[in-house]
Amino acid sequence: MAYGMIGKLTAIQGERETLLAILLEAATAMEQEAGCEAYRVSVSLDDDAIVVYEVWTSEAAHQQSLALPVTKRLIDQAKPILAGVEQMVTFEPKGTY
Repeated sequence: MAYGMIGKLTAIQGERETLLAILLEAATAMEQEAGCEAYRVSVSLDDDAIVVYEVWTSEAAHQQSLALPVTKRLIDQAKPILAGVEQMVTFEPKGTY
């Protein structure tokens, strides 16, 4: 069963562009993974948040991605500049995404 999630991340003041660069690098890396069907990074028009939309072949594929060296490295880079992380929703994708 396909698995999707939308997350909202906020950087500490002055670090949004740095966080955006890290997340765009993550998108490039994740879209090379067989289990990743979509990894989209967007900036909010309402606040300074960054929204990440992910679709995976399964929840297990998503969990496996968290163990990848590139993922661990990018998480380590992002942690010091994160002000907040909110998982907005998980979902079962249907149709085209």
